[in-house]
Amino acid sequence: MEDNPLQNELISDLLEVQNLSVNFETIDRTVEVLRSVSIRIEKGDAVGIVGESGSGKSTLAQAIIGVLDIPPARIIDGVIRFNGENILQRKTKSPNFRGKGINMIFQEPLTSLNPVYSVHDQLEEAIRIDDPTVDAKKREEIIKRNLREVMIRDVEGVLSVYPHQLSGGMRQRVSIAMVLIQRPQLLILDEPTTGLDLIVQRKILKLILNLKEEISSSILLITHDLAIAASVCKRIYVMYAGRVVESGSMRVVLSSPSHPYTIMLKNSVPEGYMDEGPLNVTSGSPPDLRALPSGCAFHPRCPKAMAVCREKVPELKKVEDEREVACWLYE
Repeated sequence: MEDNPLQNELISDLLEVQNLSVNFETIDRTVEVLRSVSIRIEKGDAVGIVGESGSGKSTLAQAIIGVLDIPPARIIDGVIRFNGENILQRKTKSPNFRGKGINMIFQEPLTSLNPVYSVHDQLEEAIRIDDPTVDAKKREEIIKRNLREVMIRDVEGVLSVYPHQLSGGMRQRVSIAMVLIQRPQLLILDEPTTGLDLIVQRKILKLILNLKEEISSSILLITHDLAIAASVCKRIYVMYAGRVVESGSMRVVLSSPSHPYTIMLKNSVPEGYMDEGPLNVTSGSPPDLRALPSGCAFHPRCPKAMAVCREKVPELKKVEDEREVACWLYE
């Protein structure tokens, strides 16, 4: 049955993920990587997912865009709706599901660049997919303009080489340029400024925000850096050990974080003053997903842990109009 166009126009959420659970099957065990994760992104919105390495951020992004390796990954439960359509239920994706629908800038640019094609050929292919009617002269103009927009000076030199001949930072800029050519409805950024210096980071983030305003594109930013998330996003989801432990507007969560883990993340951001004391960071390391502690996964590191924290997993519940928290302190 075909979707009703009028119904799609009334949908405010571009992306809705409900109770998504993903396992990884190994030889001797099953590892729960995502556990009942729910997020939503409205059309034209910018949303951030923050957390330490191993919290499940990148797995969530790969599940959304449909590039999880299955097996060993297995989607146990949940729904992913894009423009109102449950994209997990379709054997073949809708036209423009990837590219102009959902596109992603990966943390490792070689993931999205083909090693046997030159940079020029790959950017040209992105234009052909976007609009096959564009003539050769116009394609060259678009390619060079997009490379200049990501602060690449030697455009001709970059176009003639293969991805492995570029530095990590240059490969990342080429990946960003290729995505920007297609002007996607939803742009997923997985640590997009990794390998870039601070000046280029700021210019790239500004370029992405300009794209968002220009075509009303939505953004899902995945990062461990609260400062970067705050400069881009209006809403934030904090993940720990495969679960969302706090969510709300960026302004509310950063000004007064509720979950002890979110407080730890905020305290780990240096203020930048010379006379600043040591960072007030909770000790310990993220848990091994193969052997999670009982109860709340954060309780071994939590300075406010109680007996119930060791016994039961807290549910994500609304504590304010703009905030949800999974913590026994707010039961």
